[in-house]
Amino acid sequence: MNETISEITKFEFCSKDWVSVARDYLIDAVGDADLGSASFSFCEIFTDPPAHLLDEGETEIGWHLILANGELTINSGVLADADLRIIADYTLILPLAQIAFKDNPEGIAIAQKITEAAAASGKMKREGDDKAFADMPPALAAAFAGLHDFLAHRTL
Repeated sequence: MNETISEITKFEFCSKDWVSVARDYLIDAVGDADLGSASFSFCEIFTDPPAHLLDEGETEIGWHLILANGELTINSGVLADADLRIIADYTLILPLAQIAFKDNPEGIAIAQKITEAAAASGKMKREGDDKAFADMPPALAAAFAGLHDFLAHRTL
């Protein structure tokens, strides 16, 4: 039985449970597809998160994805040497994380404004190689394309 939006369990943005849901979604969506020999890594890092989400001694939270030798790994934590890193202020990005884009042109417009404002204020930046991310295997690209909306419905 499919859950309705109101029945979906929600998790705090970028909490360990939220990352676990993201991992399960991506692993299930990729299934047994051949990921070939592609290799890359991706990390989203959030600055100034709520203190209770921080591990002791840390000032940022994040999640990362590593594809190496056909194996996909998704975990909580900041990956310092990821091929592509997106770094953003937690509070500024949280509303974006809660907006589903499918069939929602207004939401897309709001997200674009949030992203532009965050970049202009220096509270969001990209570091690394966008090409590595663009060259991911088709099965992973398809899974990743659906990840945002899947999580938006599950994000507090």
